[in-house]
Amino acid sequence: AEPMQVFKSNKLDLYTQDEIKVSDNLKVTVGLRASAVWFADTALENTAVTAMTFANGEKFNTGEMPDTQYLFEPRVGFNLDLNGDATTQIRGGSGIFTGRAPSVFLSNSIGNNGVLTGFVDVSGSALTTGGYGFTANPNDYFIPETPTLPSTFDLAFTDKKFKYPQVWKTNIAVDQKLPFGFIGTLEGIFQRNINAIDYYNANLDEAVGTFSGPDARPRYARTDAGVRVNDNVSNGIVLTNTDKGYFYSSTIKLEYPYKKGLWGSFSYTYSSAYDFLSAGSIASGSWTGARSVNGNNDLDLSISNNNTPHRLVGVIGYKIQYGKDLGAATSINLGYIGEQASPFSYSYGSDMNGDKINGNDLIYVPNSASEIRFQSLSVTNGSVVTVYTEAQQQAAYDAYINQDKYLSTRRGQYAERNGGILPMLHRLDLSATQDFYITIAGKKNSFQFRADILNFTNFINRDWGVTQRVTNANVLNYRTTDVNNVPFYQLATQTDASGTKFLIK
Repeated sequence: AEPMQVFKSNKLDLYTQDEIKVSDNLKVTVGLRASAVWFADTALENTAVTAMTFANGEKFNTGEMPDTQYLFEPRVGFNLDLNGDATTQIRGGSGIFTGRAPSVFLSNSIGNNGVLTGFVDVSGSALTTGGYGFTANPNDYFIPETPTLPSTFDLAFTDKKFKYPQVWKTNIAVDQKLPFGFIGTLEGIFQRNINAIDYYNANLDEAVGTFSGPDARPRYARTDAGVRVNDNVSNGIVLTNTDKGYFYSSTIKLEYPYKKGLWGSFSYTYSSAYDFLSAGSIASGSWTGARSVNGNNDLDLSISNNNTPHRLVGVIGYKIQYGKDLGAATSINLGYIGEQASPFSYSYGSDMNGDKINGNDLIYVPNSASEIRFQSLSVTNGSVVTVYTEAQQQAAYDAYINQDKYLSTRRGQYAERNGGILPMLHRLDLSATQDFYITIAGKKNSFQFRADILNFTNFINRDWGVTQRVTNANVLNYRTTDVNNVPFYQLATQTDASGTKFLIK
């Protein structure tokens, strides 16, 4: 039997390409890929949802799949041997490219339609008054003899005009033969989104006002009913497209091709990637996982989760051949990676703006810590209780901002999504291989033994090749809002190896 959540699609591709020899030194390649993508009618309609109206008057039918997609991918490339002797080559190209089929994204709407499963998302007193507490009777979870639609839903929709992700990509490179057998390369890449993945929550109600003070961001109702257009729908996440977002990189590379047993290369890449959100596999998690100032339906173009601004890659190897007809060999290779990856966002702990999402609100960095308000904070270590006043927390927060290379540049502004950058990680890997052969019945049989030591320098010194990670990017925890709509916070605490809690400073 087929599973209940069935997704089927069909794809037809046509591709044509021609290589044009413009001159003895210049070759141009042109091509065109055309695709048609259509989907089987496997979605189930939830009639209760069909009758609903969502934000901005939108209507959705969970039984409808996206329209047939027609995707066109023209591209052109060239290779110019500048002097006709392969010493200087200029190459590049430009075109539209479609990514791999995002089937998991599309299947979300088939599974999260409120027909196959129900979803309960309540908080506060509704947990007990609604009868949602723990029950020890497993019979309460049996499927009834006459199943009916659940009363509450967590929904995922797909825009009828959704298209597979596409980018317009352009690159230009120069390869130059250098003295002593080296080859140098310079390359630049620019990529712009045409149909990138994007999400919004069609069931998120409008903000009810703004906060008072320097951080005057939108303020939501802070209750389940107040933030939902349809009270019995916890989320109505819509998969759609955006043309916003881009990537660029520049690379310099020096290579020594294999010669007399020695070879190696070293390259450095500087790059930046920007998008609205870096989607995961689940619709609701992708939307709630975004980081924002004005709410996750109003995202700013910012640094991607996948951004790696600096990356160094090097490898050097030496191979010794020996034995009869040089059939045996010993090779030693040393690989190096230095990179700056895993950016992070300074966000408030808890739900600062009241949209019922925890940890998604980017912090406001005050000109001075006295600009924002703090509640007194009690920290317990064994039998000792230390109370930190508002003034003490303001002073500690000010010191924290001053010592942070990023936050100290954002005074009077909001922290940016993924604005925090970890230090460079430097890592060396060592590998050794031994090749030999044995002649059996007149036939040569080759064998190889290989040994790898990953993070080799850490094997020598435990302080080398160590990744640094963020233990807590939520340096402020939201606590309450007063009658004048001024938010109050508490500074986060850390616990050291001995179990002692202390204030972040």
